[in-house]
Amino acid sequence: MNEKIAHNVMPMMPQNYDDVWQDLNDHLNAIRQDAGNLDAVFRALDLHQHKTGFIKDRFEEIARFKFYHPQDPSRFLRVQFNPKRALRLKGIGIKIPPPNISITNNGCYLCRDNIAWQQQGAELGYDMEINGSRYVAWMNPFPLLPTHVVVSSTEHRTQEWIHHRDGGLEVSEILNTLVTLSAQAPGYIGFYNGVGAGASIPEHMHIHFCQRPDDDPLFPLELVQVNFSRDTSGAGLVENYPLAVAVWRGTTSDVLKTATEWLSEWAQRNQPRLANMTANFIATTDPDTDQSSLYFAPRERNRIWRGGISDLIGGLEVMGEFVYTIKEEKVHLEGGIVDYFTLEKILTDIHTPLYG
Repeated sequence: MNEKIAHNVMPMMPQNYDDVWQDLNDHLNAIRQDAGNLDAVFRALDLHQHKTGFIKDRFEEIARFKFYHPQDPSRFLRVQFNPKRALRLKGIGIKIPPPNISITNNGCYLCRDNIAWQQQGAELGYDMEINGSRYVAWMNPFPLLPTHVVVSSTEHRTQEWIHHRDGGLEVSEILNTLVTLSAQAPGYIGFYNGVGAGASIPEHMHIHFCQRPDDDPLFPLELVQVNFSRDTSGAGLVENYPLAVAVWRGTTSDVLKTATEWLSEWAQRNQPRLANMTANFIATTDPDTDQSSLYFAPRERNRIWRGGISDLIGGLEVMGEFVYTIKEEKVHLEGGIVDYFTLEKILTDIHTPLYG
């Protein structure tokens, strides 16, 4: 990697920031052209952000715990103990801009103009175009999983979907962005957290992409049985899981077409309760077969877990993995206080049927 790009760790003035940004993007575009996908780009961006010191977490302290259903060992849920995630509540970066620098959109943490001064030039991203819209890939400084990328819209626009707010995101746009990106980053987990369903920055549209953990790559939701015979319109429905989840599998184009049509009909059938609904969407692409999978978990905004772990139950938890961050919680994990039913209750408390 270019030494100028990899080791420029000093605070930068805006004009220098733009220059270094462009150098990095030229480098990443060359990597993408050679590799043919986004995996190599995300890895290179992750390496760069570690070298600049923007990301300090290398997952040394993360531990995973599996909890099996006592009567059915094929059913399990799991926890990652990730103490560095607790630091996200304090945030990083400066709060007051330097002289002659203006705050944009109330200091939104996903707007590039703010990030430039908030992180004093240390945080850099990768510009992308997806289906005609512009996005930036940023590395999450408090990662949930390896190579944790946050892909945000270049334009400051809401994370809210159209069913709750005029001017919100069309479901077709969410799906096209998520599934298209997933196809370009096979092997990653991608998820969109709706407002009230895990979105920590509801003012700015964004989705998450992460590599799978090497020690346990498949998530509980991916291993449960999916019944494709109960719904004749192409969706599968998960069975023996604490949440109601619809699933689509196939080629990228087939998944997008079938899911978009199904969700349009779903919205029509749920009109009386739609204004109070939000959702989690999760997408994956198998690197060996190129098969896409899309998961949809409807959520009611007033069903929020408040049991002490986190009020933000998002896509990772829907997949069956929970995040504990403090030492007392690790004591509970190791001391037998937490079991399968402890975790199952978190999901059943937010369970939302597909149809009301």
